[in-house]
Amino acid sequence: MQGGVARKLKGMEYRPFDEQDFPAMEAFERALLEGAPEHAYRAHPAALRFFMRTGHSFVASTRDAVHGFALAQAVWQGDRPTVFVTRILAADGAAYEGLLRAVVKSAYDAGVYEVAMHIDPEHEALVAAAQAAGFTLGPLVLATRVLGSRGVRGETRHVLE
Repeated sequence: MQGGVARKLKGMEYRPFDEQDFPAMEAFERALLEGAPEHAYRAHPAALRFFMRTGHSFVASTRDAVHGFALAQAVWQGDRPTVFVTRILAADGAAYEGLLRAVVKSAYDAGVYEVAMHIDPEHEALVAAAQAAGFTLGPLVLATRVLGSRGVRGETRHVLE
């Protein structure tokens, strides 16, 4: 993805997104996460504008449809950066794999040599795509604590998902 150039694999284009993609990305996320609580949705204009500027976020698309997207950013760890994938959603395993390859290439091109994300181990398509893209899974698990009224209601899902 050097310089934000799009890459096509098997008819799917993996490219940095722009504001024209926002409505389709939001609709795609809403369809995939249908029925999730409102705080679970990340594809709203303010968040997408932020991720659009990171250089590590991509959309998987064909001419007429969005098939997935990855929202990622470089995070400083004190002594080195890591590209952290905050949200990745795709219609199928091939789109997941293409998005992960785009994120990894953008990290490498930026001189960032670590890429990380949280994965639900029961999400078979994403686990397979991550392994195909060279990710190592485990052994760590994500511990979360949600504060305020969401915590009181027990809404502990969708933190860093």
